Amino acid sequence: MQVMKLRRVGNSLTVTLPAAMIEALHLAENDDIAIEAAGDRIILTRATNDVLDAWSAYQSLEPRFRNANRKLAE
Repeated sequence: MQVMKLRRVGNSLTVTLPAAMIEALHLAENDDIAIEAAGDRIILTRATNDVLDAWSAYQSLEPRFRNANRKLAE
């Protein structure tokens, strides 16, 4: 395990993946990564076409249900 620091870039926080991990996982610049929280863990997964299709579907529906989603989040 390696410990990495979060760094501010604009309004976001980023973490840099070590080169050895990128090579081991065969990742490249501009690859899509799915991110999810599981308790106190952050899970990064290579995004498959299924994930990308689901995200696209969500984005097309979200504006229609934005107010309802905000109310549910309260």
